[in-house]
Amino acid sequence: MNGITLSNILWAAAPGHGFSINGDVDNESDYNNNVVYNDPSKKPAWSVVQAGQIPEQWVAVKAERKSKLVACDWTVLTDVPMSDSEREQWEVYRQALRNITNQPDPFNITWPTPPSSPDA
Repeated sequence: MNGITLSNILWAAAPGHGFSINGDVDNESDYNNNVVYNDPSKKPAWSVVQAGQIPEQWVAVKAERKSKLVACDWTVLTDVPMSDSEREQWEVYRQALRNITNQPDPFNITWPTPPSSPDA
């Protein structure tokens, strides 16, 4: 987990309490050893940190979704030569991308597969 994200999570979990991050934090052991609070009783539990990652991860998922939508924006242009069936496949794909946030776990996203392009 990057330090900026972890700092945001820790600040939200215990606002106004000083802490330092002294190394990488990729698991509970790293968290216990590398995150130090001025008042140790204010240090959030590892489960709180993990829960705080979820909103941050949705931001990453939405950014990837936007990138995938932009990459196929050309399919909605009316002057692109493709059959009605191909156009419908792209519409279904793009809608599946828009619905990606309906999935329950932002750490385990199943991305839809884009249709073959007309030139393939």
